[in-house]
Amino acid sequence: MIRVLIADDHALVRESVRAILANEGDIEIVATAGNGQEAIDLTASHHPDVVVMDISMPKMDGIHATEIIHSKQESTGIVILSMHVNAALIQQALRMGARGYVLKRQVTDELPKAIRAAYLGDVFLSSAIPASYLPR
Repeated sequence: MIRVLIADDHALVRESVRAILANEGDIEIVATAGNGQEAIDLTASHHPDVVVMDISMPKMDGIHATEIIHSKQESTGIVILSMHVNAALIQQALRMGARGYVLKRQVTDELPKAIRAAYLGDVFLSSAIPASYLPR
């Protein structure tokens, strides 16, 4: 089982992601967080294999939380789940240690694939992200 933590400041998004992933036989949700700091704390206590991280959250944004989690637990895969298709954000997320970037509009089709890729140490980017947005 791939142990997953979901971090998003909207309870509806957290529960929707949980429902989508409940149909995946190899993925288990171990915790949910409502902000970046909580994601860091819960990652330290639950040791998930993968963190699904929103960018825009209170207390600490997902990019900063990604950097901290990656620095403390490099083996934890982090997949950014965002509505933003922005080259600078995507590049920054990958530089901070994210192994994936999935657009919220493609969550149903792409998030399970991204989680599995991050778990294996691979990088997954939504199909709607132009190749020119990748870090050079």
